[in-house]
Amino acid sequence: MSRLTMVPVGKEALKKRRRLAFLRLSALFAVLLLAGLGGWWLKDKITGMFVKVVVEVQPAKMGQLSETRPLPGWVIRDEFIVNAPLSGRVQRLVNDGERARVGAPVVKIKELNPSGSEMGSLQDVFSPRAGLISYRMDGLEEVLNSRVLDELNPEQLASLREKPWEVNPDSVVQKGTPLFKVVDNLEKAYFLIHYNVKDLGGPLVPARRVTLAINAAGPNFYGKVLNVRGGDDVWALIQLSNPPMEVLKARTMPLLLVDKVHKGILLPKSSLVERNGEQGVWVSVKNRAEWRNVNLVYTVDEQVIVDGLEEGLLVIQNPTLLKEGQEIK
Repeated sequence: MSRLTMVPVGKEALKKRRRLAFLRLSALFAVLLLAGLGGWWLKDKITGMFVKVVVEVQPAKMGQLSETRPLPGWVIRDEFIVNAPLSGRVQRLVNDGERARVGAPVVKIKELNPSGSEMGSLQDVFSPRAGLISYRMDGLEEVLNSRVLDELNPEQLASLREKPWEVNPDSVVQKGTPLFKVVDNLEKAYFLIHYNVKDLGGPLVPARRVTLAINAAGPNFYGKVLNVRGGDDVWALIQLSNPPMEVLKARTMPLLLVDKVHKGILLPKSSLVERNGEQGVWVSVKNRAEWRNVNLVYTVDEQVIVDGLEEGLLVIQNPTLLKEGQEIK
């Protein structure tokens, strides 16, 4: 057997190996550096493209938010029920909530014979007056009127309950049953409320003018207290002045009693951003993101009133991944 002998590596060969290892490490470092820089550049590019695509802007507009107290109650309107003149299957000619003129056909009834089979004859049922058509009755049409506080005692008022009845499309009705009602939206409407004085913050007195709203952002409308009954547990009747159409279409709803109104630029709460301990928003100026400080005036739910912005500025509604100078599509 031959004997293997270990030959020491020469100095030149050792230097060559070290130099080669260094070059390999340098090349690897350079590749990693370039990859990192490329990834950073690509991330920045992708982020920029993403922001340009998803950013939503809206012009700043003046608005209002109100400090309010809930005021639940019943809406009293001038309404007239029309009963079915015969038994039959109903076809609606007017949509629910739509206004009809006096004498306009509202439904068509296809007559039924005693066995329940349809007969060939059709009869139109006309609106006896102009107003909003509703196929939903609640059983309070004959009870709730502007004289309710004079006619009913508190016990009777507390027992008010709706008894819903609705004539659906293509349903069968019997002669004499409620078919639809006509709500006169041009006549005065009223609001009957039941409250405790401590919850309202103070009494309502006859002839007092109150500011009302459906929600804190308005629009506001007005009412006049006509009649009040009770001590701490109070019933009051308010005459409404030009209420929104939504009020006239409802029976029960929580109106809001407005205590104070804050006016300014109205924004969604999501547009506010805190930066360096300050409140502000991002705006789009010449398609570039700019930071603007604002003063928060008042907040209700997901809406805010702020000072410090000019009306018409394009405010970014979803300020995510933004930075100064970011391009906004």
